[in-house]
Amino acid sequence: MLPNNKQANIQVLAFASQLVPAVIGVLSFMLLVRTAAPMVLGQYVIYMAAVVLFEMIKSGGLQTALVMRAAGSSKAQLLNITGSAYWLGAILSFSLSVILAILYFSGVFTHQPGIQVFCGWYALLGLVTLPLHIAEATAVARQDLRFLLWLRVSQSVNALLIALYAFYKGGSLQNFATVHLCFTSFLLVMVLLCKKTNPLQIMHKTVAEAKALFGLIKYTLATLATTNLLKSADTFLIGMLMGPLAVASYAVPLKLTELFEIPLRSLSTTAFPQLAAKNNDGDHSAFKNSFIEYLSWAYLLYIPALIIAFIVAPYIVLVIGGAKYADTTPIFRMFILYALLLPTDRMTGISLDALQRPAMNFKKVFVMATVNIVADILAITLTHQLIWVAFASVLNVATGAILGWYMLARTGILANGNIWGQVYQYSFSFVKKGIVRFR
Repeated sequence: MLPNNKQANIQVLAFASQLVPAVIGVLSFMLLVRTAAPMVLGQYVIYMAAVVLFEMIKSGGLQTALVMRAAGSSKAQLLNITGSAYWLGAILSFSLSVILAILYFSGVFTHQPGIQVFCGWYALLGLVTLPLHIAEATAVARQDLRFLLWLRVSQSVNALLIALYAFYKGGSLQNFATVHLCFTSFLLVMVLLCKKTNPLQIMHKTVAEAKALFGLIKYTLATLATTNLLKSADTFLIGMLMGPLAVASYAVPLKLTELFEIPLRSLSTTAFPQLAAKNNDGDHSAFKNSFIEYLSWAYLLYIPALIIAFIVAPYIVLVIGGAKYADTTPIFRMFILYALLLPTDRMTGISLDALQRPAMNFKKVFVMATVNIVADILAITLTHQLIWVAFASVLNVATGAILGWYMLARTGILANGNIWGQVYQYSFSFVKKGIVRFR
């Protein structure tokens, strides 16, 4: 691990890079829920679910592979890695844009406005966001957390502008998508002017590095795409089988799950490159110790927060969604159970990626996606109640936690010791020291 003070500073910046955008996102959502018509809100949620899914297909695997390769690399190596990443990303981005443009102009999804607008607008948006994703991945690999904080806060402003547009103008899904595209384009110009990335680095791509990245991407891409399918499957299936109004109701407690993920995302931001660097150095003992410490920190943050959230759940839902969505409190409480299992699932997943075992992580996530989709369909068709759709998420994260632990144990990295016992000892020692310092 890094020295305590330096580690603390890095973790504060990483936490801020997750907390501030999430707070802006929740406040924006609160305004949007109160001003947008429920039908338009449901369509917008479907549109954004598709955007997030395709962003992961296009750039998510590339970002993870870039961090794996760039962690601990020299400046010369980083230039070749980044150039090769641009080359691979450009091929995928242009291919997706052509396919989506054809679907948009053919009118295949005319009766599903959320998907129809997505096909047209994302054909442009997907090209704009590629340099932003590479800049973000480079910042993670180099632990440039100040830039990462600025970038993520700036990206979250997009949702705020859409909410303000809805407040003053009302607007349709097309209007919201246009605001999203225009602001993202402006953000790209700012990042290029700050010289945080340069698409011309594509000239430094090498065949060897492109092959190395592709070898990682083919699994990490599938893993991340499937992971995001886990998150968006509920929205898509509810939209198809129950309609946009049900999507709007489900969106309120689902949005609150983003608050659960803030500490875990901040820990992942620092944990992944550090675990990857330790694996690249062959220091398996340090890898194991870091895994134990990060898992301990996750539960130290999660357990007290989840207990409080369960108790005050009705008030949280009322504040976020307003009185017309107050009946979604039971769904939110179901997501609290989901959040309790999330740290084990997430930490085992990033550890498998850091060990450069993306094939194992993909198998884990594929099984999770299968469980989630089957459970969603059964919940909707048999009960037609959203709370059982939320329970499907609990089943999938439980599957991920169990499989992730099993697969990580198979690598041998957790050998020689009771890991949960060490997690308990570390957590107890941490709390005890905190009490002593407080006194």
